[in-house]
Amino acid sequence: MPTSAQITVTTTATLLVAANIMDQTVLLHNLGGGAVYLGDANVTTSNGYKFDNGDKLQVPVGDHEGLYGIAASGTHTIAVLSQVN
Repeated sequence: MPTSAQITVTTTATLLVAANIMDQTVLLHNLGGGAVYLGDANVTTSNGYKFDNGDKLQVPVGDHEGLYGIAASGTHTIAVLSQVN
């Protein structure tokens, strides 16, 4: 069964999708506030994948991996829909 959430991302790496024992398909939508950078627990604005305001993205998240986001400044909202494969 899919799970959904709206997660507030700040200037500290924020968990968007928790690690699972199975692969997951994740749909992300940057709802506003500015760019968010995606990556692992060590994500920064320098090494993350830039996910601009309003963008939508489908991401496979492997087993035992988590997905994190971080903002350069302020707070941003990311909608997350995940489904275990």
